[in-house]
Amino acid sequence: MDITKGSVVIAKAGRDKGRAFAVIEVLSDREVLIADGKRRPIERPKRKNVIHLQGTNTTVDCITTNRQLRMFLQNCRAGACSRRDAEGVENRIQEA
Repeated sequence: MDITKGSVVIAKAGRDKGRAFAVIEVLSDREVLIADGKRRPIERPKRKNVIHLQGTNTTVDCITTNRQLRMFLQNCRAGACSRRDAEGVENRIQEA
């Protein structure tokens, strides 16, 4: 699985094992910056080695705030992740 900017990943190692994150930036072929919007906000992402991450088939491309990122990852944990859901989350947040 190729991990790129916007990919949703699951941490396989470390104190955040089992948690879902979004890749904020790819630093090299071995390291990325990840955030989840709560413990790791977008403004303060965590550096993580890609061998400690499990990629998923989901990507995030329209998330700009921590709240949107939390809502999107929460929906992913519920098993309803897709690009359409990301747009739906964005629309629901704007309406509220």
